[in-house]
Amino acid sequence: MKNFITTTTIKNMLLAAGIATLSASNVMAFTETEFKTAVKQLVNTPNITQEQYATNTVSAWLNQDYINSLAQAEIDASKIANQQAASTFNNLLKQEPGNPLLMSYAGAATAKSSLDKFAKGEKNTALEDGTAMVEQALQLASNSEAMHGSIPVALEVRFVAASTYLAVPKFMNRHEKGEQLLKDVIDAQQFAQTDVGFRGAVWLRAATLAAEKNRADEAKKYLNEILKNNAPQAQKAAQLLQTLS
Repeated sequence: MKNFITTTTIKNMLLAAGIATLSASNVMAFTETEFKTAVKQLVNTPNITQEQYATNTVSAWLNQDYINSLAQAEIDASKIANQQAASTFNNLLKQEPGNPLLMSYAGAATAKSSLDKFAKGEKNTALEDGTAMVEQALQLASNSEAMHGSIPVALEVRFVAASTYLAVPKFMNRHEKGEQLLKDVIDAQQFAQTDVGFRGAVWLRAATLAAEKNRADEAKKYLNEILKNNAPQAQKAAQLLQTLS
């Protein structure tokens, strides 16, 4: 197998759900700094649900005080960061147009950048465009033997796709496929050999999904795996376990 990308360590990679720490050892056309910057823009912004967005907006309209102004500023900053991440990943993809890993992150970032518009009821194509890119990345990666550090590219793309599908609105009918892809990643033979940060991200997303589905025992199982393996997500896992006990 050939290695896919060279980085020293890419920390805190998150899509809609968890964090993955990725080490790698082969350079692609885009630079390490560009990729790290793009990932940072994508993952270091708060996830704002449709309900949170609506609540914050209504509060700002009704009571224009200092706190609400700060809340609105945070939303605006998040929107700008999401748009920058989408732009950066799509620019990187132009340098590697057939790269399924970049395509998956570009698609995920594009979809994420559209959610604030969706929350306000504005029409836009970014959500559909982003999910279409993720689907294409899945097809391109299906038979790939490339590696991203210790992580098979095919496996990472599936996780990005799973996280994206579970985050998009339910009317897009992607949630069931997202849940199946997440299960496929966990059940994959190579999963146990991947970086602990990646496993922690997958377990954390599986745990939050199980909790959302009122499957507390399943959620606890994944959270305990995070703690047992001392994954970077251990603090978050411990906090979630307290809410389930």
